[in-house]
Amino acid sequence: MKFAYLDETGSADQSDVFVMAALLVDAYRLRKYTTEFDRMINVFLEKHPGLKKELKTKRMINGEGGWSEVSADERKEFLGKICDLAKECARVFAIAISFSEFKKAIAASHGQPFEASYWIGTAMFLAGVIQKRMQSGKKNKGLTVLICDDNKREMQNLSDALHAANSWFDPLYQASKLKAGKTVWIELNDDLRFDQIVNTAFAIKSEHSSMIQVADAVAYVYRRQIELLTEDEEWDGEKKYFEQLVGRLPKNERLGRTPGGPCIDFYKAAQHKQWAL
Repeated sequence: MKFAYLDETGSADQSDVFVMAALLVDAYRLRKYTTEFDRMINVFLEKHPGLKKELKTKRMINGEGGWSEVSADERKEFLGKICDLAKECARVFAIAISFSEFKKAIAASHGQPFEASYWIGTAMFLAGVIQKRMQSGKKNKGLTVLICDDNKREMQNLSDALHAANSWFDPLYQASKLKAGKTVWIELNDDLRFDQIVNTAFAIKSEHSSMIQVADAVAYVYRRQIELLTEDEEWDGEKKYFEQLVGRLPKNERLGRTPGGPCIDFYKAAQHKQWAL
């Protein structure tokens, strides 16, 4: 069994970039690395009394609130260590969309079964890519559980979407085979749709899960790296720093080859221009 910890970052009043990231961890490694992340985060927070017992990467790295009492070098070093440990223990799945392009894609009526929710849209994309990777692994056993930072408005909708397993999402994880030298895409039936994903997503408060906090860190690193391609730095060396952090993360699992169709057209239209699906 595997656990995928999902968190997101970005809002339209801050920039045009929204990123959702998932950390995929094997069950047998989960306890070990949860303990390591718990220790790392707790030791860091205990050194600075008065800080909230939860890591919010954007506030931390920019020295907002109580984080202003922590030196910039210490904050940067700490985020780097989180990225290094994430690379050691997890596979990363992520997607970056443009808020403005997402709205245009919704209006273009690609038949998407999630109305105008970018949270559901990106979460289901990641579920599809995780499904694709898990179904192709010969040694994969059990199912993958999605665990999200608590989102009271959307969690039930995500569970409903996973349970419904709408065929619109099929191209995200449809398998193919060669027949007479040509690629043939294998049609899916209800039994095969999202059969590697537990069809109920689970929510947990981020302060209760170091893995959710790490997913937040990974998502923000990707987000800020994209923003700095067109925005001015908030502090000297910020662009180079986030470029280096992206290089320290596990390689993002890409979508790969697909049969195309409205689903793929939608995500290609909604993706941020600086992001590759």
